[in-house]
Amino acid sequence: MRGRFLLILILVFPFVLKAQTLTGTSGLLNIPSADMQADGTFMMGANYLPKLNQPALGYNTGNFYFNVTFLPFLEVAMKNTLVKVSNGRYLQQDRALNLRLQLMKEKTYLPAVTLGVNNIYSEHENNNRNHIGSFYFVLTKHFEVDQTIIGLTSGYGFKTFQYNQFVGLFGGLSITPHFFKPLTFMGEYDGKGVNLGGSLLFFKHFYLLSMVQQLKYFAGGVAYRVHL
Repeated sequence: MRGRFLLILILVFPFVLKAQTLTGTSGLLNIPSADMQADGTFMMGANYLPKLNQPALGYNTGNFYFNVTFLPFLEVAMKNTLVKVSNGRYLQQDRALNLRLQLMKEKTYLPAVTLGVNNIYSEHENNNRNHIGSFYFVLTKHFEVDQTIIGLTSGYGFKTFQYNQFVGLFGGLSITPHFFKPLTFMGEYDGKGVNLGGSLLFFKHFYLLSMVQQLKYFAGGVAYRVHL
């Protein structure tokens, strides 16, 4: 019985997981990493966001996104955040464009380096542009210890927009245990507080993201990934 169960896990779950952040781009929980999806990867997903994640809006909301990596070094995402109208219903959307450019791939002794911008273009009917944007560079390096994969990420966010996702230093740690590779535990500091959570990939295409933001507020989402 145990052997059959392990065989099912091997068939259902792949062995490599590159997660998406709440912004719909590659990263940990709320911060980006320097990792890139494989060339030709398409992703779409949706997230629940607590109000501290949207300071310009001031209320809990959600987003959905479409993401494509059509070159090995370029990732593009279109993110749509739900916005309330006067009657309190979520009938508007803030459409935002996110771009990531990998300047250097990870090597044996060197980390991957990526430059990115979130909300390079943002709009909705109230013209509240760039309600939460970011311009950053980030480095990521992975290590393998007894077949457990440990990822270290560190970056810096510039004060570019009126409402910035993070300003100054940020960083995080990811751990993918050797006994169950579809699962990744993550902890991070996003410049404002500490977040803890994890992601789970199943049936080779679907993944779940769950986290406690600033150790107080739940955030999370679901996504679908396919290689075109």
